[in-house]
Amino acid sequence: MVSAHAGAVSGGSPLSVPRSKFGCPAVPARAIARPRLAAVLAQPDWRVALVTGGPATGKTVAVAQWFGALGPVAREWVTLDAGDDRPERFWLTFVLALERAVPGAFAQAGSATDVHRLPSEFLGRLLAAWSAVEDPLVIVLEDMHHLRSPEINSDLGFVIEHLPAASRMLLTGRADPPLPVSRWRGRGWLAELRQRDLALTLPETAELFTALGEYRLTDSEIEELWRHTEGWVAGLRLAAAGLRDRADVPAAVAEFSGRSPMVADLLADELLRRAPAELSEFLLRTSVADVLDAELCDALSGRSDSADVLRRMEADLQFVLATGPGRDTWRYHPLLAEMLRSELQAHRPEQGQGLNRLAAAILHRRGDIAGAVRCLLAAGDTDRAFSLVFEAAYRRADLSDIPGIAAFVNLFPRELVTGSASRMLTYALMLGLAGQVAEAHAWLQRAQVRISDEPRARARDVATVDALRLLTFTVTAGAGDEIDAGRRAVEAVEAGLDLGVVGARARMNLVRGYLLVDQPEQAGSVLRAGSPGDEIAALVLAPALAARIAVRHGRLSDAGRQARTALGAAHAFGLDTHMGALDAHLALAGTLIDRNEIADAIATFRLLDEIIQANPSTLVYQVLVRLEKVRVAAALDDFDEVFATVREAGKLIEHGPRSALRCILDAAAARWHLEAGQLRQAEELIATIPDGSPANTLLRARLDLACGRFDAARARLGRAGPATMRDQLTRELLLARAAIESGGDAGGARSGRGRAGGPRAPGPALPGRRPGGDPPGPGGRGIARHRGRHRFVGGAGFPAPLPRRTPPAGGDPERAGAAGAAVLALAPHQRRDRPRMPDVGEHGQGALEEHLRQARRLHPRANRRTSPPARPALNGPPAATRRHGAPPPIPSRDAAIFSRPRTAHPIWVWPGHPPPDLTDAMGSHRTTAPGPT
Repeated sequence: MVSAHAGAVSGGSPLSVPRSKFGCPAVPARAIARPRLAAVLAQPDWRVALVTGGPATGKTVAVAQWFGALGPVAREWVTLDAGDDRPERFWLTFVLALERAVPGAFAQAGSATDVHRLPSEFLGRLLAAWSAVEDPLVIVLEDMHHLRSPEINSDLGFVIEHLPAASRMLLTGRADPPLPVSRWRGRGWLAELRQRDLALTLPETAELFTALGEYRLTDSEIEELWRHTEGWVAGLRLAAAGLRDRADVPAAVAEFSGRSPMVADLLADELLRRAPAELSEFLLRTSVADVLDAELCDALSGRSDSADVLRRMEADLQFVLATGPGRDTWRYHPLLAEMLRSELQAHRPEQGQGLNRLAAAILHRRGDIAGAVRCLLAAGDTDRAFSLVFEAAYRRADLSDIPGIAAFVNLFPRELVTGSASRMLTYALMLGLAGQVAEAHAWLQRAQVRISDEPRARARDVATVDALRLLTFTVTAGAGDEIDAGRRAVEAVEAGLDLGVVGARARMNLVRGYLLVDQPEQAGSVLRAGSPGDEIAALVLAPALAARIAVRHGRLSDAGRQARTALGAAHAFGLDTHMGALDAHLALAGTLIDRNEIADAIATFRLLDEIIQANPSTLVYQVLVRLEKVRVAAALDDFDEVFATVREAGKLIEHGPRSALRCILDAAAARWHLEAGQLRQAEELIATIPDGSPANTLLRARLDLACGRFDAARARLGRAGPATMRDQLTRELLLARAAIESGGDAGGARSGRGRAGGPRAPGPALPGRRPGGDPPGPGGRGIARHRGRHRFVGGAGFPAPLPRRTPPAGGDPERAGAAGAAVLALAPHQRRDRPRMPDVGEHGQGALEEHLRQARRLHPRANRRTSPPARPALNGPPAATRRHGAPPPIPSRDAAIFSRPRTAHPIWVWPGHPPPDLTDAMGSHRTTAPGPT
């Protein structure tokens, strides 16, 4: 080795300094320019520059590029090593560097050095000689981390603080040297380049791969490598080297990690093996966690000073990074963490599993589900990991946190999902909760196939399939035997089988399913038959579903009370967008519509729309809410909006199979086609509804009445056995209407003959209606405004499209009017003088039935006259001044009940003339499945 002997300046001492320690290293031919780093060092106002970073982070190349561009300035570069960590050796090397930069200027200072000690006047002589140099002088000391001597660092700090004005010093190292850096920073003397500054940016990364001759990488692959390495120069160079012999570039990019041999060897040599034994052990044991803190590291390492160790590693290793606003949490560089975990798995697999399980337990207690799941997967405990994520995702579903659920889904490697049927079921549920319903259904079918192929399928898997099929049915209304599957799932839970959180909500989902298929009696029985499930099911879901059942039965007061209870509990839990809140608002909207509180119902729709927006996969509720909006549109006489909303709801399910949701929609559409007088369209829709269902029976009875087939209507309703009080009330009202309009002769109204055999005069032609035919168009306001009769929908009246008939011959008009009033008096007053749906819970079923019996008993069946007797006008002009054939005005009492401020035509009930539609006067009979009422 060629050496620079110091005998001439040290009294003949045999100390020598290798010449290789001096001089700037050559810049690699394929190095890229770093102008943003050079710009920091080009600032004129710094006295000392500090460049720190981990191994192979590009410190030397960046400083060498700046050093070479200084121009004609006296300068020298010194590369330090562990042998320089002695005062006499360091200062001899330092003086030789100054002498090389400015020959002859520092000979006197060099003569003061000695092999064993330095005289006290050495620093004074050195600074005096330096001050005599008039030109600027730049000294670079590379690898300052080798200098650990307090004496050297103290003296070097003194020299830097007394440098001549035109001179500078630049220090590089892996950590900050023990110098007064903070003081220099405060004085404005310091220029700094840290590891985060040395890291390549994304454009610089692309430029590096181009310089290295790698042109096959796409922009996304370059970005993936850049993010994985966090811009570490050596890591990117090793990635490029690993691509040279690989034909499958995407696979090579995906496989690149800290486990790659070249990367692992570099990190192990530079960091792990050079660190003290206790620090290496600490690195290995704590590498199982992504985010480190003192408590977690104490538990994993068995130490009590982890915070101090982490701070020292942050300062010394640079690949340990402080995070968080308080800098009290840390993380390892991704490649370092991967290398350490690989080492732990390769040499201590059992210890690694134990450490991962310990970390998972701590992280789970803290609520860090993602970290706990990663540790469990690393420990090989995939079933526990899936269960943990499943429970967490279900809780996020309660908060309608779709992005959070999707993040949990992404924790699952697909190759692990297919390992068992139970995992496939878990994955299916996760996808469904994340709004990916189609993909969830596909995974559910795959799980069913797997279970059917197993010789002895696990009972838990079979029951979970049933529970998930029921859950899917409640949000998509698919066709099949999902209700039977739900019953089996509930029975399995009651038998003691643990299905996890999906089993805890199985009963509530079965109640929803029964409501969807219009079986409220069964829904109520299931709700009362056992425990609702978990806390949210008991306090939010159960009362919300009870409210929907109450609305279906016509118990409006009970429905409102239950809905408000559910909403209060949901708000207390912070679950204002929960599915239970959606059920409660839906029931409340139906109650408000039945009571004709239209403004409040519209306000409730706004809340429903917000909840649906937070739960975009709730197809069933999107349709049900639109059907409730249809009822409001009808109450406001806006039939254009009625049919537009029906069509909008139909588009939501037009591509799906025939389902319970389609039956609900068809029943509602048929109802409104009947109201608009579009009998052919209504009949086509009714034909699609299952025979024997309450919806089919009541709609066909309405169709019979509209066509004048009164005997058929009475026979059909006589055979019907409605399950709810509300359906029973509707049935009785339709029977009463058939009796009143037929005049006791089922075929008389349409055959042209009454019971006495006399011909019936044809009704007058109305505007918008062809004589003897159905009104054209969808039944919009153009028809509605020209009707002399009015009907009621959900408590709000709108003109009926049915043809007006002449009064039946014979009968007692006083008693006929009393018959209509006896039934219609059930509709109590409401604001704006509109009737509302009577609450069955307020009147009692017996009272309603008694009113209906009175209506049928009072209806005249003989001695009919062709015209009503003369009667004095009570609220209008004298009879002589009225148009010929027009009915007299109604008494004031009836006017208060049936008049509408929106139209100039009062609703009238007069002896001998047909009364308003009795059924509609009582309001629509359903809320959860609007249809034939």
